[in-house]
Amino acid sequence: MRRPRAVRHPEMPSLATIDEGGVTSALGFTASGVHAGFYEGNDRLDCALVSADVPCPCAALFTRNAFSAAPVDVSRDHLRRVSFGFVRAVLINSGNANALTGENGLEVARRSASLASGELGCREGEVLVASTGIMGSRPPVEPFERGVPLACRRAARDGGHDAARAILTSGAHPKEAAVSYRSTDAAYRGCTFTVGGMAKGPEMLLVLTTDAPLSPALAYRALEKSASASFNKVIVDAGSSTNDSCFLLASGYGAKPGKPIREGTQAFREFSEALKEVSGRLARCIASDEQCVSCLITVHVVGAFDEADADRVARSVAHSLVVRSTVAGRHANWSHIVSSIGYADALFMRERVSVDVMGVPVLRRGALCPFDEQRLLREAGDREIVIRVDLGAGGAQTTYWTGDLPPG
Repeated sequence: MRRPRAVRHPEMPSLATIDEGGVTSALGFTASGVHAGFYEGNDRLDCALVSADVPCPCAALFTRNAFSAAPVDVSRDHLRRVSFGFVRAVLINSGNANALTGENGLEVARRSASLASGELGCREGEVLVASTGIMGSRPPVEPFERGVPLACRRAARDGGHDAARAILTSGAHPKEAAVSYRSTDAAYRGCTFTVGGMAKGPEMLLVLTTDAPLSPALAYRALEKSASASFNKVIVDAGSSTNDSCFLLASGYGAKPGKPIREGTQAFREFSEALKEVSGRLARCIASDEQCVSCLITVHVVGAFDEADADRVARSVAHSLVVRSTVAGRHANWSHIVSSIGYADALFMRERVSVDVMGVPVLRRGALCPFDEQRLLREAGDREIVIRVDLGAGGAQTTYWTGDLPPG
């Protein structure tokens, strides 16, 4: 593992990026990615396991889609429908989403958890499961019977990258991130904590880990807050998929036993910032690395009357198929951005709204600005387009991420 690099964070000078870090960067976790056979005809990795050394606090967020997939329902049951508890491992397969598969799908999901618990020596309810891939087809049991024992045997501290590869479907690259920080809270002086994770999209599957000491309930509150500022602000599809799942596991190995972090303390604020940093990085990766996406679009909205208005405008711009197609074609017709702001049902006076693309003004006082199209295209580059909207109506702000969309 390479030496951590400092992150520019005004409130946390010690926050550092762990190069090539991921879901096993935090102490107390191992992972693996193996070929189980969900993809026929090739040997690609398609079964991932993230395991804690011992059962540890865990929090989870699941899809709001009414047609939730079988693994989502089973994981909810294992957490007793309160979305937090103690778990030993998260098992994820790709190649088959096990969605819209009825009771047969539930049986397979339960069987996969049972196989993992038998190998790890824990209760079945301490294994959470997730799936991604083709919907509507009942997954065969045989790949789990082959892959789960192998994944458990191969789980290691350096297995995080293979696990991230094993959950890929349409994405081109594994999505991983990790940071560390030294706590300035008096109760944890001298302690260094790590937050890491892996992710995939457009069906959002995320596993986050930390060696900070958290209770299950506090882990849930931190995860919910972090997701609302990151994963919930990624626009890939029209809504939540059948399989969306996000897990946070906390080993507590970074501090002495018996000292869980309390809400409202400096330690909790530090952890929340580190979790937000990792979540934001993974969210950007999801938005920029899916089918047909060649460029990340970042939408900053500032000056909104309240947070709800900021969300409405940012979501409207990021959702706009015309805006995304305009970016894909590198057309300079930014009127579509203004139009999407106008139908967002937010409170503002149009004469006070300003819009900039890559720092180039395109709207002032309710009218499009004359601008150097060639300069704007040069500023745009190939990797990311940043759209900044100032509504001039208040102090609320937000950021959304999406990808460009080549015209069909």
